[in-house]
Amino acid sequence: MSVKPVVKKEFIQIARDTRTLFMLAFFPATLLLVFGYVLSFDVKEIKLGIFDNDRSEESSTLISAVSSTEYFIIGRVFDNRSKIDPFLDDGTLDAVIIIPEGFGKNISSGTGSPIQVMIDGSDGRSAGIVQGYIAGFINSYSQKIIGGYILGMGGKVEPPVNIEPRIWYNPELKSSIFLVAGLIVFILMITGVISTALSVVREREKGTMEQLLVSPLSATAVIIGKTIPYLVISLLSTVIILVTGYLAFGVEVKGSYLMLFVSSTLFIMSALAQGILISTITTSQQVAFFAASLSSLLPALLLSGFIFPIAGMPYIIQAITTIVPAKYFVNLLRGIIMRGSGFDTGLSDLAALMIFSFVLLTISVIRLKKVKLV
Repeated sequence: MSVKPVVKKEFIQIARDTRTLFMLAFFPATLLLVFGYVLSFDVKEIKLGIFDNDRSEESSTLISAVSSTEYFIIGRVFDNRSKIDPFLDDGTLDAVIIIPEGFGKNISSGTGSPIQVMIDGSDGRSAGIVQGYIAGFINSYSQKIIGGYILGMGGKVEPPVNIEPRIWYNPELKSSIFLVAGLIVFILMITGVISTALSVVREREKGTMEQLLVSPLSATAVIIGKTIPYLVISLLSTVIILVTGYLAFGVEVKGSYLMLFVSSTLFIMSALAQGILISTITTSQQVAFFAASLSSLLPALLLSGFIFPIAGMPYIIQAITTIVPAKYFVNLLRGIIMRGSGFDTGLSDLAALMIFSFVLLTISVIRLKKVKLV
């Protein structure tokens, strides 16, 4: 039996429900803008405190080297060690560099001098980055001093190893490019699952499900007919999201557009299939919304590799991620957008999405047949 009547009916129903249409087509792009500007792994404008207990030319040179970059802002200069702790306690400063008395004298004599660095470790990730930044600047300062010693003795400075870094795919190391791909997956997963999870339940509550069940349409035709409209709108939403990502964050698609279309279609199908399955199990829109939110939001956020790398998770959790479709689309989308990947590198992820969609749609058909028998 043709699914055309169900598709037509679903399109008309979506067109009449402006809230659903907005959530499917335009709300994802709005979420991308909000999350894209708020969520960032870049650490800049670190509020730095300085306690220079030496006040020598050498200490001034070190302070200038640290403060002359976009990463640090001198937020406070102390004249007493006892005044430092309150500024770290209330979060006014992120780190404090303490230069001891005799620093310049020790540097001039070649004996070296320790420097204390106090860092706010409330956010372990940011604290580690701040520590790396400060260590890098101090190491660079130390190498210049060593080079000066050697030149002063008439020698020639030739580092035994030279590093020539070449960063591929994201040369400016912008976290926004890395995050936008994950945000697209996260947003499409949530909107796709929630929108379709309410479809069959809405039919039950309005009493129109009985008309579908007694019609000549098969359960397969009903499921496919309800899925196609949401698939079309979600693909349109994907285009809007990608255009928004390009205009707002400069994220370009470097890989195959055909690969992008195929992977997006399979992922959206898997999200819609999950929503359809939830709608055949639940009996009210409130329960369906809760189940859809819980089963899509947390896995897409925590178990997809969007924020936390899967390789660093416990083995049991890594095993659980194999049944999270967002994991495979994150891999595909980051490869297509950032590395220019094609079908040769993404076949296993595509196969996983295809299997996931087929299994869930099959279970949904079986569930709907049981509803029909009741």
